[in-house]
Formats: sequence, C-alpha cells, structure tokens
Amino acid sequence: MTLKFTIRSNKNNRLLAILFLLPFAAVAQKDAQFSLFSLNQLYLNPAAAGADGLTKFQLTHRTQYAGYQGTNLTDEGGALSTQLFSFSMPIKNFGIGFYALNDRSGPRTDQDFKLSAAYRIPLGGGNFQVGASAGLFRQAIDYGKLRARDPDDPLIQTGVISEINPDVAVGVRYEADAFYAGVSLNHLLKPKYQLGSETGTNPLPRTLYFNAGVNIELGYLLDIQPIVLVKSDISTVSVEGGATVTYNKRYWIGGTYRQQDTYFILMGGIYLLPDQSLRLSGAYDLVLGGDRTKSPSSFEVMLSYALPSPKFGKKTIIRTPRFRF
Repeated sequence: MTLKFTIRSNKNNRLLAILFLLPFAAVAQKDAQFSLFSLNQLYLNPAAAGADGLTKFQLTHRTQYAGYQGTNLTDEGGALSTQLFSFSMPIKNFGIGFYALNDRSGPRTDQDFKLSAAYRIPLGGGNFQVGASAGLFRQAIDYGKLRARDPDDPLIQTGVISEINPDVAVGVRYEADAFYAGVSLNHLLKPKYQLGSETGTNPLPRTLYFNAGVNIELGYLLDIQPIVLVKSDISTVSVEGGATVTYNKRYWIGGTYRQQDTYFILMGGIYLLPDQSLRLSGAYDLVLGGDRTKSPSSFEVMLSYALPSPKFGKKTIIRTPRFRF
C-alpha cells in the first residue's frame, strides 16, 4: 500500500525520509504473502525441495489491494505487486530448489534469491526431510517517489538506493501419502538495511512458519484437503486455514480464512493436460473487516508444470512371456 509522506529536516536526524519504513515494520516488513501457499511450499520451507517426487516449475503473480489509488502520481496506481518463480527437483535421497522473488510496495522493492537443498530420510512409512536455503536479499527504495516539503533539502536522498545482504533459512518437514507437516525459520541472520541512513537500521525479523495438510479420499472422484498456515515473528502471530476439494483429480476449488484483517479467500484451478503435468490456479481475496483502505480486492494466479522425478542408475529389466532371459 502506498502512503503519502511529508519529510522535514532537523538537526537531530540527518535523514527523516527513512522514517517512512516504520509503518511497514509490522506488516510489509514481513515476507511476501501468498494465498496459494499450499501449492508452492518451497518459498516457506527449504525442506520442501524435491517434495512429492516431482520436478516442478512454478510461476506466481499476486496483486494486493487492486484498484487502490496512491497519492503519489508516479506510483502507477499504488497496488502491491509480487512475482515468484520457483524450481524444485528430487535427486535420489536429496532435493534441490531455487526461487526468485520480486515484491514491490510503493517506493520500496524487495528481491529474494535463494538456493535450497533437502535430505530425505525414510521414516514411519513416509519421508522426513531436513533442509536449508541460502542466498541474497535485496532491499531498495526509490526516494523519487517520496514527497518532500522542501525538495531542495540537501539531507534528502535522491534516486534509488539499494542494499544486498546474505540470507539463510532452515526447516524440517514430514510427508506421507495422506498428510504433510513442516516447520521452518526464515531470515536466520536477521540482515539489516540502512538505505541511505547512517544511524537507522531496518532488520528483517526472524519468521517462524508452520504449515500442514491432510488428504481425505471420499470415493473415487472426490478428495478433500484441509490446510493450515501459521506464521510468527514472535511479536505477532497470523493464522490461516481452510480446505480444498478436488474432483476427478483434475478440477479443484477451495476457501481459506486469514485472521489478519478478516480475509476470506476463494481459490480454484484446473489441470490443463490429461497427465496432470500443467496446472492453472487462481485465488481471490475478500476483505470482510479491518482497515477500509485495504478493502480493494487482491488476486493471485499461478502456472505450474511438473515432470516425473529423474531416474538414475541402471535401467530395470522388463521380462515378458515372449522374451525371457
């Protein structure tokens, strides 16, 4: 969400423009938010690399508070916009993954690039996975999108200022045929960003995630999947949960409820190919309460392509009644 900022200069602070970051400390400072979190868990937990035994390519676009008009004419409408590309592949008892995130909120842009690796241990009829990810997290602010009371003030920065810091996440996950559950901790190093200020710091808080899901088969055609996501930076906790229903392994619809600002989210999708390799999914957020500023709707679209896991080693001998050896 884009806000209007009036900047003043005084002797006690060399750069009051950095104060614009404070309103975002409780909300936008956290990781980018996705309604279709159950379909792309690599972003939440590095232990999900190689999960499901499939090689996956996924592309997601999210627009939050669509239609919101900011006070700054240079902000192209003011709605928050997020793009995420991810790749995941299993290799024997390992899984590898990568994701690239671009998250824009007004004059600020966050970009996150991470490589993930997970090790899979057979346990209790399922797989227990331990994973970690490492990469770079970039923050940038375009001071040209801020409104200064005195544009000629020499203490006010100009142009785009950015910083890049290393970032690390760890996680564990258990997956069986009928359910999964995982816990992860992001921003383990708590990278700090000054963005032009010599005294101010803007750290990424450590964020704890727990997400789980269960698959319940109702006959041959219907499957119900209850899902839940809990996230916390210690000072705040957000809970989201609901369920999806899949028909004939091809069509699915669902809904979740997000505690923050009383969101109700409608979602659905379709497998576009008979082999279920190509899937198109979407979500539409409805704000039922909370801040009226956030009442414009949010939507999300995901395109996913999956391949079978690669095979290694010698090919299996196929014996037939006609040719025996």
